[in-house]
Amino acid sequence: MPITPPTVTGAILLAAPDLKGPDWLRLATIVGTSVAIWAQLPANLALQGVTTGAAGTGTVFGKMFVAPVPLPVNIAMPAFGFLGINGQQVARAVGMGVSTAFNTSGAYVGASAGVAAGTDISKVTVSNGATLVSIMAATAASTGFLGADMPRLAGALGTGISIMMFTGAGVGVVTGPPAPSPAAGTSFSKVV
Repeated sequence: MPITPPTVTGAILLAAPDLKGPDWLRLATIVGTSVAIWAQLPANLALQGVTTGAAGTGTVFGKMFVAPVPLPVNIAMPAFGFLGINGQQVARAVGMGVSTAFNTSGAYVGASAGVAAGTDISKVTVSNGATLVSIMAATAASTGFLGADMPRLAGALGTGISIMMFTGAGVGVVTGPPAPSPAAGTSFSKVV
């Protein structure tokens, strides 16, 4: 199952049942939509891996996991000037929600060089926070969620999420026409 806006938004809302109100729902939707758009582009979020198996070239299919530790998001909030308890509650909900969405639905596909049939172990090596911040600010503006603090909030959440994504890793398989000899290789994958 791919990462979709409803998947991410729903996980964020479930991570904070104590946060309520229409603005919280709108913010969760903005973050969910932004993360889903951002994650689909390999220039924003990508994995590199090590493959083992039969020699050749193949296609990688894998399941992605992100450590459920929202600390980078919590640290980013005061760094952008959000010092109150509500900021920490929002950061925790966003961090836990995003990691939960990737742990339940995150998958990756890519190419393997050196191995045509076997296994893949990958790690997130690209997580572009600047583009996530831009996407989040644009999504907020397009939905009318405006205000003097929105650019800073997008900066805090986008930066924290992108740092948290570096904890991401995955395990998958490589499929393709194998040669009869064993080999090791590398893979480069994108999130689906």
